[in-house]
Amino acid sequence: MGILVTYGALALFFAAVVLILQRSYVADRNFADFTVAGRSFGGFFQAMAFFNTYQPGTVFLGAFGFIVGNGVVGLGVSTMLAPVVMYLMAQRVWTWGARHDLKTQPDLMALRYGSRGIRVVAALIGVLGLFPWMVLGMQSLGAVFYALGLGHLGFTTSVILGVAVMSLRQVWTIRMGMRGIVISDVFQGIVAYIVGSGLMIGLIVWLFSQGASLDAVPATKLALPGANSDVPLLFFSLTLLPLLCSLCWPDLFIRLYTGSGVEAVKRSSAYCAPLSLVFVTSLGFLALLASSRPDVLASPETAWFTLNQAAGGVPLLALAGVIVFAASMGNIDATVQSMGAQIANDVVHPYRLLSERGLMLTSQIAIAAITALSAVIACLPLPSLFSIGLFAFQVMVQIAVPLYLGIFSKAGNAAGALTGMLAGIAVVAVLQLLYPLGVPWAWGLTSGFVGLIVNLAIFLGAAALLPRSAAEQARLDTLFGEGGSPSAATDAGQGLRVRPA
Repeated sequence: MGILVTYGALALFFAAVVLILQRSYVADRNFADFTVAGRSFGGFFQAMAFFNTYQPGTVFLGAFGFIVGNGVVGLGVSTMLAPVVMYLMAQRVWTWGARHDLKTQPDLMALRYGSRGIRVVAALIGVLGLFPWMVLGMQSLGAVFYALGLGHLGFTTSVILGVAVMSLRQVWTIRMGMRGIVISDVFQGIVAYIVGSGLMIGLIVWLFSQGASLDAVPATKLALPGANSDVPLLFFSLTLLPLLCSLCWPDLFIRLYTGSGVEAVKRSSAYCAPLSLVFVTSLGFLALLASSRPDVLASPETAWFTLNQAAGGVPLLALAGVIVFAASMGNIDATVQSMGAQIANDVVHPYRLLSERGLMLTSQIAIAAITALSAVIACLPLPSLFSIGLFAFQVMVQIAVPLYLGIFSKAGNAAGALTGMLAGIAVVAVLQLLYPLGVPWAWGLTSGFVGLIVNLAIFLGAAALLPRSAAEQARLDTLFGEGGSPSAATDAGQGLRVRPA
């Protein structure tokens, strides 16, 4: 009977998502509709879409378990600052995007540096960096089906079932593109992060009622690596790197384009900030408070399900599963859509001009292929996949130097941006093999952080040594002089607005 409750809850949630998508279906008129939903969404839609991409279902599993096992060093405090980064970037990114019909992150980098090579390299970094997390997202769905199976299904069968469900969901991603993703993100985001935050606060109260206290948590879990540690800068690196990497993820960056105006994007960051504060702090405090329980320590990565079942039995376990399901679904949808868009727009299109229909078809084929490939890999026993995901994280952050300096300043040139990124990735590849977590001779900095230092040095060195031509300087002056937003897409930031044809 219990499995009918748990799987029934998942089925009802999935049916609700499909119903929302079917009722809101609008055929995409062109590739801009497919990739950025015609730049038509208001602040709240933007906020839910951003959060549903930034906080995947794995935060309830891997991230929660990491805090349980390692303590405060695992707290993702920097993720609370990502909305601030989005706010600061909104004016220039959205305006450039609307004026120059930009659809992806590599699109913007190509415009800023006037380089096709940067466009292709940034796109490939994005696709390769996102793919392991696509697979991990599908595997997290397997963990949901396994936990909610109450012992009736084996883990491999659960993963296959989760992958099958998520693959079915991609039918609507292919049909509706970004518009369908953002619309479903609102419902999924409310369930995953608003209801999820409420549930975590309730669990904290329940733990206190059971006699739990931070006094029972080992002191080592409440302390950060100090100056006398072998890796004194590890926490600094683990905190700053996710912040720098936040808008480097293509699936997050593309959200800046989907807003109906600069104010919509800025308002979405205002919505995200308090939600992020409540969600991230609740998750971290709950994990720390629960880390002294024997049932939690026995399996940290499934502690989310363990706690909910202990507190409320099968009904609460079902709700906990739906919350992870909602978070995973939104993240996977955004990931595969952005990968498909970049393959079509930034890898194929620069070398073989495609029509609007050709761009959409190429993107849809890429989405279908990526979904199929990741589904197969997700069903394989790959214990080192999470390590590959962490490596991808260290690689992805190398985009930060040319991206942020390119948006917030006129510094740099194409040669320095491209060479710096590639050199940073090479450094990461070597150091990650030797030091998977922190580099001892760099005081605990991660491989990605060391790569960033090399990347930045090359970027600034090239800027100093390679003078800019008068034509290039004039182009940049014009580009940075563009301000405001086109009147055809102004928005007060409320609800959904579709731009007229």
